[in-house]
Amino acid sequence: MTDNEMTDEEIIKDRANKYGPAKRCFETWATMCETLNQYAKESGNINPAHLYALKMNLLKIVRSAWNPNIEDNYKDGRNYLTIAHQCIKEKKGQ
Repeated sequence: MTDNEMTDEEIIKDRANKYGPAKRCFETWATMCETLNQYAKESGNINPAHLYALKMNLLKIVRSAWNPNIEDNYKDGRNYLTIAHQCIKEKKGQ
């Protein structure tokens, strides 16, 4: 069944089976993102686009911790790191 054929409740249940309980997933991700924000702030090297790409990678890490068998998380994670790297290169004018 595709997402277009599912109710909102069915989609939420499907995602919980794949990625864990939504509230717990987002609480974990939020904690990790806040820690990343603090660490980046201390460095003095804040590039918002770079930081948000890193945060999306963290989401894929959280999801993979719950269910390590979803290949898409690894592919997306690699690509978010590539995007983060591109954001830094663009800022440097490369």
